[in-house]
Amino acid sequence: MKMKKSLIFICLVLTLVLSGCSAVLDGNTMLRPPRATGDKAEIQNIISQQAGGKYTFKYPQTGEYRSAITMKTEKAVNEFALALYSPDNDSKINVCIISFIDNQWQCIGNFANSGTGVDRVMFRDLNNDGTDEIIIGWTSYNNAQKTLSAYSVSDTAYEIAIEDTYDEMLIDDVTGDDVDDIVLLSLSTQKNPSNFKVLQYSETEKKPVARYAIELDPEIINFKNITFGTIAQNQKGIVIDSEKNGGILTSQIVFFDENSNTFLNPLVTENENGTFSNPTARKDTIYSRDADGDSIIETPVVTPLPAPTENTSLNICSITAWKQYSVYNKALGTKINTVINYNDRYYITIPNRWINNTITAVTDTDTRKMTFYIWNSKTSSFGDKLLEISRYTKDEFEKLDTSNIISLNIENPNAVFCAEIFITNSNDELNITPEEVTNSVHEFWKN
Repeated sequence: MKMKKSLIFICLVLTLVLSGCSAVLDGNTMLRPPRATGDKAEIQNIISQQAGGKYTFKYPQTGEYRSAITMKTEKAVNEFALALYSPDNDSKINVCIISFIDNQWQCIGNFANSGTGVDRVMFRDLNNDGTDEIIIGWTSYNNAQKTLSAYSVSDTAYEIAIEDTYDEMLIDDVTGDDVDDIVLLSLSTQKNPSNFKVLQYSETEKKPVARYAIELDPEIINFKNITFGTIAQNQKGIVIDSEKNGGILTSQIVFFDENSNTFLNPLVTENENGTFSNPTARKDTIYSRDADGDSIIETPVVTPLPAPTENTSLNICSITAWKQYSVYNKALGTKINTVINYNDRYYITIPNRWINNTITAVTDTDTRKMTFYIWNSKTSSFGDKLLEISRYTKDEFEKLDTSNIISLNIENPNAVFCAEIFITNSNDELNITPEEVTNSVHEFWKN
């Protein structure tokens, strides 16, 4: 009998996985497969009844939750399933909330939405009552911007009306009051400039309403990377990496200033001619991140290294300075300077004595080498070679004379990375030690 029950349980789990349904875990979720007593069958029977027959599951395209059926358990309410589907005779997407009440699954709410696709599903406590609400973002064929809706779940479920639209969204406590906020980011349209809007739950209106708003750079055409976290000592904020025309990337830092009770966007400046400048403007496709492991987000500022004017075919590298914003000084300050090899996915943190146009670097995609030289600013030419970093196949490496080579700790199953140091007598201060090289070369950031 025990073996029979085990086989039934395994079959139910496999059926759930193969059908594209999954249980998903977050901070308030207890993850488990549906009960062996027929949870999945009961849930699908309820969906079929609600749909009036045949239906098609709909899947979120972004975010943590990607299943058409998400199982969740809230501490304050019953276990429930969130199902997203469209009846075969209807283009609308239904949000069906099915709760486990009195030892059986029951539909406690079914809501039709005019969206044609699901952007994302999120679970956050918007009204600080200890129970997460369901927030769903919707896409539409007829509208470039996305819409959103929220649903409250207890013994019953009801929809919380939200009229706003967005291009990007995040939910977190961005004002420091220990309650989750909805942050909506929108690109400029013919009617409205690009903006950053914060929605907070209103007890009076019983829904999230706009509390704060600030304009973003109106020249951005696409949001590329949105990061919420610590941006300075004791200061949380949102770093927005965006694209402008011409393949230019910029970073904006938006944070809540408690003294003025407003959000600030300090890096964007409007010029006299009506254009906008930003010190983080760059051609390189590199995003803001915690680059030095101090748990504070740094923003990249990219500066091309000096290059000879007569040989424009060389692939001259750039210095990427990773900068942190100082709320006190109201300015960016450099934490580390790096030179990045995008082809071979590694970077080197260069010593401070190599800054200020004293060196330059060249990459060669054919030989898979990155070479550092002293830069002669008077003649605008290369000086002595200082360092060369090479990528080899394992077969190539086995044939090398490794007596003067430093092995580098870069994980790659198909390649070996090494460095060779060259001593110059023209400027002893620019010489680099083997220990510096070993500690400075790293594989490219994984996140």
